[in-house]
Amino acid sequence: MNIENRKFDRYQVPGNAIFLYSNHSPIHGWLTDISCGGMAFEYTPIDDCEIKPEIRLILMGDTFPFYLSDIPCKVVHDAKICKNNLAVKDTGTRHCGVQFEKLDTEMQEKLTFLLSSELILPGM
Repeated sequence: MNIENRKFDRYQVPGNAIFLYSNHSPIHGWLTDISCGGMAFEYTPIDDCEIKPEIRLILMGDTFPFYLSDIPCKVVHDAKICKNNLAVKDTGTRHCGVQFEKLDTEMQEKLTFLLSSELILPGM
């Protein structure tokens, strides 16, 4: 039985609409969903490196003019994507969920703008 622990509603992000990466960790990927408290994304590890427990991410719009840099986050989960209970071996793609940490006023405003944009799809 899964118990939902989220405090905020999640919003789906269309595939390949918002790219994310980190200058401090060898990851890059695509945002899958976002809320006021955190976000989830899919990525393929580079050189089998693991994500650190605390990371800073950069979001950049592909089809939407958006840029938010140096977002402090704490990793909540990081797991290999599975299909039919089997890990997808050929791609090594992973799913990661992070919680936002200590966002300043400007970041909170940009996040609110993103959540209210036409890009974000209603709750999941």
